[in-house]
Amino acid sequence: MRNPFRILRSQKGMALLIAIFAMTLMTFIAVEVSYDTSVDYIVASQQVNRIKAYYAAKSGIELSLLRIMLYKQVMAAMGESLGANKSMLDPIWSFPFMWPPTGGGKLMETDKDMMKEAVAESLMQAQYVTTISPEGGHLDINDLGSEVKGLQKSVSDQVLKIFQSEVKNNEAFARKYSGYNFQELVNNIADYIDEDKESRNSGDESGSYRDLDEKNIEMPPNRPLRTIDELHQVAGMKDDFYNLLAPRVTVFGTKGININYANADLLKALDPSMTDEAVGKIISRRGDPKLGGPFQSDEDLFGYIAPYGANVKAIRESKIPLLYDLEFNFRIVSTGVSSNVRREITVVTYDFANLAQRLADLMDKQKQDESQDPAQRQQPQPTPETGKSGTPGDTAKKAKILGAKGRPNVVYWEEN
Repeated sequence: MRNPFRILRSQKGMALLIAIFAMTLMTFIAVEVSYDTSVDYIVASQQVNRIKAYYAAKSGIELSLLRIMLYKQVMAAMGESLGANKSMLDPIWSFPFMWPPTGGGKLMETDKDMMKEAVAESLMQAQYVTTISPEGGHLDINDLGSEVKGLQKSVSDQVLKIFQSEVKNNEAFARKYSGYNFQELVNNIADYIDEDKESRNSGDESGSYRDLDEKNIEMPPNRPLRTIDELHQVAGMKDDFYNLLAPRVTVFGTKGININYANADLLKALDPSMTDEAVGKIISRRGDPKLGGPFQSDEDLFGYIAPYGANVKAIRESKIPLLYDLEFNFRIVSTGVSSNVRREITVVTYDFANLAQRLADLMDKQKQDESQDPAQRQQPQPTPETGKSGTPGDTAKKAKILGAKGRPNVVYWEEN
């Protein structure tokens, strides 16, 4: 007869094993559920932070658009009376803005307390930083297809000078491309933009694109570039060439180069004689009222840079419109941050009304030049506003400023 206590002890062992297995299974399930819950929470939290960061960046954009609108309204109302001091209104748009504000060390304690109170009452649960920069300080690459022949040629010459200057001043670039035909590349860009089908390098424009796999896409499109990135599609465009052009050009230009906002690279491209010293002097003066402040005309600029070796005659003969008035087009970059999530929005505004007037002035100037005696075209013409001699491009920059009637026109919006 079998011992019943032995059987009972055997069953207790099995029950213990089953209990251990069940506890292990339940622990695994609990850990798995907890892990999945944690992952879902983190994903949901990151998504919430992305939304917060996005709307913080968008808030910065909206505030910047308001600043640009106010600037144009104030400039239209007071610009003419301020005369050469119009640049004193630039801080309306040029001063960087962030939320929450840092305060800085120059604020009084009462101002700091008010700022802290405003931040505490705000519903904004993220931070943002916005900057506004002028587009007029860049060369408009789309002007290679302009109806204004003088503007078209001057832009072509300027783009060519950018490459020539890099070959002259950059040994590494010169070793790779000293024998490269940059005029052909500039012509390819112009062919990509202009409306006709005839290549400026002779033959049919489409000949440079016949090896493309996409047979259903007509190249070149014969329309203005929509973004700077589109330059990559131009025949002969290498990354080195694109990286050289991208910081210096825009597709939202102001029909000329605004000397008072142009960056150092673009100023150097005006002529090979524009040394670092001459460019540095321009930048120093236009930002310092004690040195003379912003430049007012071609004569003002040329007289100032001539002592520093700049070839004023060559710059004048290039006939590119040099502008000294207010800025019309702006690029806004707003970065929103929530926790460890960052979102960035880039926007470009375009002032159709004022730029249409500027283009009309340039067209009138072209017709005037075509009707004049060739010997007279090179002579400075009296400007109707002052009666003083100035260069032919001076008439377009003193046109009456049209104020903004509403939200600035946004022609470019990119979210990252």
